[in-house]
Amino acid sequence: MSHNTCVRKVESLFGQTCCGRPGLIYDRARKGWLCAEHSQERLCEFCQADWVWGRICYQAEGVTQEILLCSACAGLTFRKSRY
Repeated sequence: MSHNTCVRKVESLFGQTCCGRPGLIYDRARKGWLCAEHSQERLCEFCQADWVWGRICYQAEGVTQEILLCSACAGLTFRKSRY
């Protein structure tokens, strides 16, 4: 069994280093594993620049696939509330 560690960079006394905690979720945008604490900081799989807003599901070759996108890549726009 391979041991995966979190690839999220954190500040330390010696500069930026990897978090190093056990990785639980694979982030395809970062091409690495994230620990439970950093799993909410996943990047958009299309632009890799913005945090994920939503999960888009689609059918491909008879199998349900999912992709995590930011609001801009998902094509969403937001309106100001009048209230």
